[in-house]
Amino acid sequence: MGIVTFTILFVTAVSIDSFGIGCVLGMKRIGLALPGVLFIAFFSGIGFLLSSYVGHFLLPFVSAEYADRLGAIALICIGIYFLWQYFRKHDTAEDNGEPWLKPSRVLNDPQSADVDRSGGIRGKEVWLLGTALSLDTIGAGVSGAFIGVSPFITSLFIFLATFLMLFAGIKGGARFSEKAESISILPGVLLIIIGMIKLA
Repeated sequence: MGIVTFTILFVTAVSIDSFGIGCVLGMKRIGLALPGVLFIAFFSGIGFLLSSYVGHFLLPFVSAEYADRLGAIALICIGIYFLWQYFRKHDTAEDNGEPWLKPSRVLNDPQSADVDRSGGIRGKEVWLLGTALSLDTIGAGVSGAFIGVSPFITSLFIFLATFLMLFAGIKGGARFSEKAESISILPGVLLIIIGMIKLA
């Protein structure tokens, strides 16, 4: 697989959850201004970039023979975790925990980012949503360094992809059925596929 195709597949896996979350916000008529979308996309890109450099810092301590395989296995584990989270949210009662203390809750219940129930995500709530979405990119950043993706180029693509997917999801969410939320299953599936390709 060519490096360009591989990078696009990797970026899609990391960023596509933004579209599903955007759709939910759009369907629930919860507003998010353009500067907020830009900030969240930037936050995701920076999160990936910093975690990639952490991965590169660790590379000298890992044998080159095993680094690629270790990164692939890590991606498969992250993908399995994403799938577990997806199916778990449908099998358990609603979590009424405080989203400020557990940002990952926002991934399962995007409307919880509107903490004050004002019908819009503003101020600190933008930070909350940005933190929740960047959680996906942190583990993927370390793994990406091990499998050889470019930190800067990939983080730039993640910024662009997150912006476009979140913006498109919010704008088009009102036109989608509730089934649009099921797109959240794709990141886990794609990361598992990427990991298996690298292991092959």
